[in-house]
Amino acid sequence: MLTKLDSVQIEYIYKTYMVNDFPPDELKPLAHIIRMVEDGLCTCYALYEGGKVLSYFNLCEKDGYVLVDYLAVNPEIRGQGIGSKTLNYLKETAKNRCILIECEDALKALTDEERIIRQRRIAFYERAGFALTGVRARLFGVDYVLLTYPKNTGEPAQGYEVVYRQMLGEELYNKNLKIYNLI
Repeated sequence: MLTKLDSVQIEYIYKTYMVNDFPPDELKPLAHIIRMVEDGLCTCYALYEGGKVLSYFNLCEKDGYVLVDYLAVNPEIRGQGIGSKTLNYLKETAKNRCILIECEDALKALTDEERIIRQRRIAFYERAGFALTGVRARLFGVDYVLLTYPKNTGEPAQGYEVVYRQMLGEELYNKNLKIYNLI
């Protein structure tokens, strides 16, 4: 069952899963995530079965764009179709708005192993109907490519900018985000 999370559930997901699923340079502080939820900038969800967390994702929305801020499947059950099921819930939740997903840029990987992992992650989203946009970004020193769903909807660079300006505020946005629209 897909559940919209409250602050206690968000803290549990953060401390139990997120700190292990995402590298420190990609993980926002818990207090920042909770503040974004309280301010109505972000909504956090988890997919549960029998009280067990199967997956989770956060959605941040502004002006018809929905940015997937985090998405992960419980490592104990990866490879069982939960990621695809989660993306279907995510698409339903976004209600036909332009969904933006950022993935670490495979071209900027430091090792072959990391490049392969990044390529697999991008391919997973492409199989689910997402499309690479040609937009790249550097956020807090991490390089990303941007994917969108449905394909060819909205202006991905503009949507990315709008959502992140809201999430970070003007000062942090200007200091820590650079968008490269390659189209």
